[in-house]
Parts: sequence; C-alpha cells; structure tokens
Amino acid sequence: MTATTLRKLAPVIAAGPLLVVLAMAFAKEQDQTTTVREAADQWRREHRLVDLHLHVAYQEDRLARAVRIMDEVGIGIGVNLSGSTTVGREGEPSAFERNKSLADSRFPGRFVHYMNLDYSRWNEADFSQQAVHQIEEGHRLGAAGLKEYKRLGLYLKDNTGSLIKVDDPKLDPVWKRCGELGLPVSIHVADPKAFWLPYDENNERWTELKDHRSWWFGDSKKFPPHEKLLEALNRVIARHPKTTFVCVHFANNSEDLAWVERSLDRYPNMMADLAARIPE
Repeated sequence: MTATTLRKLAPVIAAGPLLVVLAMAFAKEQDQTTTVREAADQWRREHRLVDLHLHVAYQEDRLARAVRIMDEVGIGIGVNLSGSTTVGREGEPSAFERNKSLADSRFPGRFVHYMNLDYSRWNEADFSQQAVHQIEEGHRLGAAGLKEYKRLGLYLKDNTGSLIKVDDPKLDPVWKRCGELGLPVSIHVADPKAFWLPYDENNERWTELKDHRSWWFGDSKKFPPHEKLLEALNRVIARHPKTTFVCVHFANNSEDLAWVERSLDRYPNMMADLAARIPE
C-alpha cells in the first residue's frame, strides 16, 4: 500500500482499529508492564475520535443511546449521514433543520450532520438548479457535507422507468457546488460483489440476502454490473477534482484492495472510509 493511500485512509479510518494501533504505540512509550487496554483507556480520556460514518435516527432516545455507545468506545464526535433534506413547506423548517436542531440542543458538540438530496423533481427541466439550491441551503443551515445513498444506478428512476445513472450530467452542478462550498460528498455506489451473484444458499452473503431480497442485484435485465457502477463513480470523481468524495465501505469495493489502492492513487480528491457492513 502506497504512502498516498495510507494518508487518504487515515483521516477516515474506523475508530476501533485506529484505537488499537494508537494504543499499541502509546504502550511502547510507557512502562512495559502497562497493558494495551490500560493505554487505550488513557488515550480515550485524552483524545476525541471522530466516527465519519453514522446512521442514527433523529429521535431523542436513539441519539442518547448513540452517545452512550460513543462514550464507551472513545468517540468524541459522530458524523450523522442521515440528516435528511433541506426541502420543506414554505415558512416551515425543513427535515434537516429540525433534525440538526434536536441533536445540537440535546447533545451539543457530539454530532455533525450531513444533508441528503431530494430527487422528487428530477424530471423537471431545472432540476439541476433546484438541487444546487438545496446544497446552498444546506450549507447555510450548517450541513457538514452531502451524503448520497446507493440510490443512483440501482433504485432511482426517471419518468421513463430508466435508472438514474451515477454519472448523469444533471448532477454535475451538484458535485461542483459541493466543492466550491467545501462540502465533502460521502457517496455509496454499488454493494458487495456477492449481491450480483446467484441468489441461493451458496452465496457468501446469503445471511443478509435471504432477509433483504431488495439488496440482490443479480438480474442483469434490471441492474448494471458491479464494475460499471464503480467506473461511473470514478468518472464523476475525475470530472470534479476540486470536490472531495468520501467513497464509503472501503471505496465500495472491499473485495479488491488493489483496485481501491489504484483509485486512491489516481484521484487526489478521492478518500475511503472503512465503515463495516452487516455482518462485518
């Protein structure tokens, strides 16, 4: 793994593995009888880790539970990617504004919030302009970034029934504006390769797929191949070098680390988070 790749993984590494590495390093500097666990506990007390990939419902009990868990494992700040959209009825706060207000008032300083894009007016001629306005409104309200779920290329469709592609030109103004405003884009494209393999008990992800049939994309008449989705994402990243793209779940291709490394080296504006999937 190259130095460039390591630098781009480090800021978004999962809290657990990072804590172990730091604790081991810390232990070497202390009395040799100090255990790694003791060093880890001390490190937690002195530092605040950031978990870059959380999905916590904006309900007071759920947020409180998340904070308890964060405290137990040494996470100071959680990046909640499920902030919702900035679109709302005139004169009323948007879902994003309500969610952010709740979390910030009850648990100040513990969460930062990503906004999500509303695609309901995709088929309107000025959708790109509307979407850019959503981004600008999110920035005004304090969104820390944009989270794009795995909808593109797999679920979202236009009024003709065709899937909206990851690299659709109508979204270019959105990615560009995020870069101009300094908002990173946390983007989920594709899924584990096994989700494209036969839907049967021999599938290595059968534990998940048997309970979530909608996660299976092996029907080539309905869904594009796994590699085509990743290629489309890389085209987007290449077109917008001033926008930071955090490609989730080990750049959406954890089965092929050589591909991840090549992509990170090729695109200076690409990062990867190490968020686990079920049952990882």
